[in-house]
Amino acid sequence: MKLDIPKERTFSATASLPKRIMAFLADMLIIATIMVPFGKILEGAMPKGLSIIEASMRLSSDYSGGLILMYFSISALAFLYFYLMESNMGQSIGKKIFSMHIVSDNGQLKGWQVAVRNLFLVPLFPFDLLVIVDPAFMLFTKTNQRLSEILSRTRVVQTYSLDLYGSNLPV
Repeated sequence: MKLDIPKERTFSATASLPKRIMAFLADMLIIATIMVPFGKILEGAMPKGLSIIEASMRLSSDYSGGLILMYFSISALAFLYFYLMESNMGQSIGKKIFSMHIVSDNGQLKGWQVAVRNLFLVPLFPFDLLVIVDPAFMLFTKTNQRLSEILSRTRVVQTYSLDLYGSNLPV
């Protein structure tokens, strides 16, 4: 007996800016949670009564090495998190929560594309300028693409499913 069950119809569309922001904030919360043990280590290296912010403002040689190491560690962890998640699954945990994923304009997503997408996380000149410039591009493109997404030929999309009644539901 052959059942004539209609196939699920889906389509992808550009992910909305608010959803992308919420996914990024979710990812940053995950990274911050992972960094808690490193923060405890750094606090132990600071003199009693001196906060990390005060130490960074003083920039004395006593604490600057630890602060620089922490800054680069956080950046490396964030880059590694996004690179591994996006290159292996096509999405980070935040994107998964909000039903979004990355697609390549050339077909299959490649490692170099994922690396270029995440250059804004590299804390070295000129990449550190991308922290401001990269997301600002989203406001001026019709497809809400960051500069690094244009350069890497990638997009963040959301997949929708059409049910029998014609309403669009996120997958």
